[in-house]
Amino acid sequence: MTQLLLFTPAFLREFLAITLGTLWFYFAGERREIIRENLIAVLGKAEDKDIREVFINFMRVYGDILNIPNMSKAYIQSMVRVKNINYFQQELNKGKGIILVSPHVGGMELSGIYLTSLGLPLYSVAETKGPGINFFRFYNRYRAHFGNKLLPLESRKLPFMLMRTLKKNKIVVLIGDRDISDSGTTSEFFNRRASIPKGITFLSKKTGAPVMMGVLALDPDSPRYSGGVFKPIYPEDFDSADEMLKEVIRLMEKVIRMYPFQWFVFQKIWK
Repeated sequence: MTQLLLFTPAFLREFLAITLGTLWFYFAGERREIIRENLIAVLGKAEDKDIREVFINFMRVYGDILNIPNMSKAYIQSMVRVKNINYFQQELNKGKGIILVSPHVGGMELSGIYLTSLGLPLYSVAETKGPGINFFRFYNRYRAHFGNKLLPLESRKLPFMLMRTLKKNKIVVLIGDRDISDSGTTSEFFNRRASIPKGITFLSKKTGAPVMMGVLALDPDSPRYSGGVFKPIYPEDFDSADEMLKEVIRLMEKVIRMYPFQWFVFQKIWK
């Protein structure tokens, strides 16, 4: 499949994304209703055309993910436009590492490839329980294209690995809108109750590493993707990890509202 994409023109990939995304929409069943519920939480309504757009956008992004092994550093950098990229080096210069957080919005996998193409030291956490170890190895191959390291979510040593990684002044990438390990805390999320991973702010408080919210989304007005990072959140500015988590949630909501039709959460998250 990856080799075929070398010879697939952009218009044909777009046609395939629309076709496959539309078919998926019609046969998705429960996942279609989950997306409906997500959009209602964000927008207050959800029409079928909007739900279908989510599936199509996912296929657009997935097509780009499959093309990662064919990408050079110059190619990935030419298709991405990011604001405030200088924040990364500013924080790394302080020597405490960075906790980079994003919801499941847009081209998350491509953002990692883009950042490592710039020489930034990234370590991402990925689950093996859901998709399985073979899927984990598949993503490891793609994410590691320019040096991104992958850490298994289910490892008992993960908290220690993350703290050690931050102490080495690296960037740890965590997803904030799904409590995959069932160890989160019930929080207000779009005025509903959802379990949100609490390890993000716990880790920040424990190590002193700042939290940065980032996003990279499909953008018809850019070469392909645009995005950016928000100003860092510093643990010393909050009395507790719970108070800090509220600010992380607020920023996640802001990102999702910016790109509601690129919020790719296909598992039920609402309590």
